[in-house]
Amino acid sequence: MSRIATVGRRWTLAVSLASGALLLAGGLGLAAAADAGFDGDSAAASVAADDEKKKRKAEKKAAAKAAKEEKRLQKQRRQRGKTVRAVVVPTEPASAPASEPAAEPTTVGEPSGAAPAAEPAAVKTVVAEPVTEPKPAPARAVATEPAARPTPEPVRTTPAPRREQPQAAERAPRPTRTSAPAPARGDFQLNERIRVAEVLLDVLVTDRKGNVIDGLGAEDFVVLHDGDEQEVTSASFYGGPSELSATGEGGTTRTDRYFILMFHDQRMQAPRLAAPQMDNARWLKRWIEEELQPNDQVAVFAYQARLKVYLDFSRDRDEILAAVDAAARGKRDLEPWTTRSEPEFDPNSPSLIVNLPKGKELARQSRKLQQALELLGEAASGIAGRKNLVMFSLGFGEIGQFGSYTPDARYYPQMREALNAGNVAVYTIDTMGSSRRSIASASLNDSLSLISNETGGHYYANFTNIMSPMRQVAEENQGYYLVSFRSEYEVGTQGYRNIKVKVRDGKYKVRSRTGFRYGEASGP
Repeated sequence: MSRIATVGRRWTLAVSLASGALLLAGGLGLAAAADAGFDGDSAAASVAADDEKKKRKAEKKAAAKAAKEEKRLQKQRRQRGKTVRAVVVPTEPASAPASEPAAEPTTVGEPSGAAPAAEPAAVKTVVAEPVTEPKPAPARAVATEPAARPTPEPVRTTPAPRREQPQAAERAPRPTRTSAPAPARGDFQLNERIRVAEVLLDVLVTDRKGNVIDGLGAEDFVVLHDGDEQEVTSASFYGGPSELSATGEGGTTRTDRYFILMFHDQRMQAPRLAAPQMDNARWLKRWIEEELQPNDQVAVFAYQARLKVYLDFSRDRDEILAAVDAAARGKRDLEPWTTRSEPEFDPNSPSLIVNLPKGKELARQSRKLQQALELLGEAASGIAGRKNLVMFSLGFGEIGQFGSYTPDARYYPQMREALNAGNVAVYTIDTMGSSRRSIASASLNDSLSLISNETGGHYYANFTNIMSPMRQVAEENQGYYLVSFRSEYEVGTQGYRNIKVKVRDGKYKVRSRTGFRYGEASGP
């Protein structure tokens, strides 16, 4: 009996222990579930708090950005009320009485279509009047006739001091010119230590398909120097199909395009280039015959150990075709004729020759291709508007030991600065086109790409014939903007500054030069 009682007690104890274990397990599970629920609620609350903080931070950032933008717009509106438009009013070539005593030169604001600075004899000055710029129309692609621009109020301005072109009075009177405005400098003293430079940039704006965009205003452009936004004072559009074919008579607006065609003759170094060069000349003459506009001005040069002059700016197609053929064949150039004190040139066209060295001095100063391009940039600086230098070349400079091109520090910076100061955009076209084979010559194309990018031009390498790149150059130069901005510098200093130009609407492509000269010796 005692043994049975012992077994019963043990069984009762086991059942009790099992029940306790089950109760303990259930309590721990409830506690864990409660903890899990608490942790889930805490995490949700934390995420909600973080979202609220991010939302408040984003709202504060947006409010600060809006306030900054409103402040910028208010500043531009205040400045726009002070901005004046510069118009050089052409007069008859007959002598006129002296104008009233000149006041202090007015800071140039928005430029407009007028006679070039190269013709000071046919210019008079009038009193400056502030004007308020109208709100710009929405940007649009130029397809047909552009809308007429309102005539700005004339102001007094002082033409930039440049090497003078032969005066109209010495020959037959020149017709009235209504092409791009004179690149007059508007530097003025801010205080005893700071001067402000008024800089003009020619800017191409196109959509993704290459169509020229019209209708932008000063507030649509951004000019950056070392990341700092500069004050843009004006932006005017020049060109369009109607202006490129207009005669300028009867008050119609006329715009001239300037093309400098240059053959880099490298047949002595690579005789196999003879056939491609002549083929390029054949297609170039076809482009001139079929697609050159009535107001297109063309000059023809070549480089072979020195700069060779074949034609100054002209609109005569027969002269242009003859000069292209002579330059491509390496015939004798016009250099002996440039030794005259007053070289003959088309009275309806500006002149590059008059601002180039003469005779043996021209050969001495252009022993390197970079020096020749520098001379052309300096000579073009006295001509108003954008100049397009189209150069046919395989490349220039030297290839380093690792097979890469490095600009020559002795010549390249001066060449780039002169071209940019003269508003000369370099379009380089590979002489070999799509048939280029040599790895060494392929490395030289970096020199062509670099100078094109830094002057607002473009480099063309892959094409069947040059009709394609020539058409692209002509199409994108159907219209451009002259953008004026201000930049400060210390009195008594001069130099070169790098800049970047863009538009606030990121869907447009912008092409412009990448720097400008400043200081007393900077020129226009």
